[in-house]
Amino acid sequence: MGKPLNRFDLRAEAEAIERLGLTPNKARKPRDESTERRSKPAEALKMRVVWAVCDVGGKTLATFDYTNKADAEAHAAALKAKGKGPLFVRSIKQPMTSS
Repeated sequence: MGKPLNRFDLRAEAEAIERLGLTPNKARKPRDESTERRSKPAEALKMRVVWAVCDVGGKTLATFDYTNKADAEAHAAALKAKGKGPLFVRSIKQPMTSS
């Protein structure tokens, strides 16, 4: 490892080179025209959370608004009483409709 260079010494050296007219040509390379531009990502869909009554396999049997969790649990209990097997209520996200 060498000794770190002093910025004042480097500046004095650069000015001396400029005075002598020995400035190197630092021409920039032309940019490749073949560079691909990234496209904007698509806007994410707005999602809403709903309560879903599901069977053991995870299949959704009915959905209720998020504010109606009691209705979803009552529906699951009614289906279970009819002998539809074990059911559970879970929250899922659905895309919002434009209507």
